[in-house]
Amino acid sequence: MSGFITRPTGLDVTDWTAQIVLDLDGFGAIGRLTAPELWQDWAAQLLNTATLGRALPDPYGFDNWQEWAERLCGALA
Repeated sequence: MSGFITRPTGLDVTDWTAQIVLDLDGFGAIGRLTAPELWQDWAAQLLNTATLGRALPDPYGFDNWQEWAERLCGALA
């Protein structure tokens, strides 16, 4: 994927995921995060988005959403 994806730096999980929904809008419907503590469940929906076309990091392998988010950004860069 070539394009722009927002890095999580300086954002909380709710703001960052809201931006990612906009950033990835062209790749299919992505639901919004409604409860910050469920970020891994929110992130798992991206694993099922075939149009992203990459091996994305499994959010359940991370305890910190920011570490996962940085890995996601690297995978989509």
